[in-house]
Amino acid sequence: MVVRVYTVVASVIGVAANLQPLAARSGVEAVNLQIRHGRPVVDGVYLNGHGPYRFLVDTGTTLNHVDPQVAEAIGITATFATEVRTAAGRTQASGTSGIDVTLGPGRAERQTFLFAGLDVLHQISPDIDGVLGQEFLSHFDYSLDMRAKQMTFGTVVMARGRLRVPFQLVDGRPVVATSLGPLVIDTGAPSMIRFTWPATTPTRELVTASGRVEVGTIASALVIDGRLLWHGDAVALPWPAESGAAGLLPSSLFSAVYVCNSERYLVFN
Repeated sequence: MVVRVYTVVASVIGVAANLQPLAARSGVEAVNLQIRHGRPVVDGVYLNGHGPYRFLVDTGTTLNHVDPQVAEAIGITATFATEVRTAAGRTQASGTSGIDVTLGPGRAERQTFLFAGLDVLHQISPDIDGVLGQEFLSHFDYSLDMRAKQMTFGTVVMARGRLRVPFQLVDGRPVVATSLGPLVIDTGAPSMIRFTWPATTPTRELVTASGRVEVGTIASALVIDGRLLWHGDAVALPWPAESGAAGLLPSSLFSAVYVCNSERYLVFN
């Protein structure tokens, strides 16, 4: 089994202009968010009733991740080994299944967790205990409001003028069509990343769970559904790091994102 782990990038390229709140909400329950270097982080995660723990919410990760020390403390042991793929390469990891996860009103049973990938994240936020990936997130419709610092579970009634786009699933992750090709919506990557593009002279370091690599940048303009949403320098990887995707689209470019898994569309603010 090969899975994709989140990408941790050394620097943030840019953020979008301030916009109005995403939409009116109907029948939703909110969880407080922290924003760490452009990434959404939640408190109050429980594993098999143990907690609360602090986790990164990462739409660009297939499985969940937990700090091995946390797993050991609550009696969770590895039951399998696998290969993990990141934008910088591949590495080995152990993991286990059958974990019940609760975050506010959200609950998912028999979840799979990897015991890897947190060393890089701890360099930025040492108090984070794990990562909630698509293994958990795909069970819900939810919004991430970076300005209001809230994650809400439930239906969002879309306000007029918001950008609604369908998504497809690639390796279990939401991918949208853009002017730059199909991009993974990745709340774990605060920088725009493009694959198979030659870059300028290396100017920064890309840090992932499988290692570090020197990368350059390429001038880019992001258009979705005919709207110019962002332009700037994207991190350029000169190899195809992902099958079925042309790059990673960070949520930090938007003030809020609504993910409707039940109907497979996203709303960007």
